[in-house]
Amino acid sequence: MDRMGQFTPAEVAFVLREPVRAVKKALDAGPVRPVLLRKTGAAVRTVGWPDLFYLYAVKALREELTPKARMEFYEALQHGAVEREGEVRFGRFRIVVADLVSELESRTAELAGLAANINFRTDGEAVLRGSDIEVYRIAALLDGGMSVDAVLADYPSLTRDAVVTARAYAAAHPKPGRPYPRTTAKRALRGAGLEALDEVLGGDDAAE
Repeated sequence: MDRMGQFTPAEVAFVLREPVRAVKKALDAGPVRPVLLRKTGAAVRTVGWPDLFYLYAVKALREELTPKARMEFYEALQHGAVEREGEVRFGRFRIVVADLVSELESRTAELAGLAANINFRTDGEAVLRGSDIEVYRIAALLDGGMSVDAVLADYPSLTRDAVVTARAYAAAHPKPGRPYPRTTAKRALRGAGLEALDEVLGGDDAAE
């Protein structure tokens, strides 16, 4: 796991399995101290691994830590207090976090693994590995209400795992700018009652 990297709110949301708005609210509330980094042309708040671990651990230990203890726990993490035996010690507390560290490593590895299934075209557009199909196009279709099976029917060259990867990658790495349509041209033609025209034009979304 990369403990030197910085995580955006969307990436934190992926790891915590929480909505992005909940993560942003937590960053506003403190004691986490985000730093601004420039990504994709805009400044975005990011957190380091100690802050990510704090957010993850507090979610799991919410009932066990008082507000004061949470602050002490946070400060301990900022000073690298995860002991070799998987404990964090602060004040009168000693918390075993080895299982939480392991779980977080697994989730951040899953986040990093998404990138292994993505390529980038010369224009910078993210596409699913082994194809020229845009990641954010597939994610938009799913967000628009299409099921995975429906997407596969219109994009038979894709696998189920590729479709799921597209949704996860797009959620963890939101694309700025104009969104992709939430339906395919093929389905738009069907909805307009133009199935015959669809057949004449070839009936596939090769241009997509």
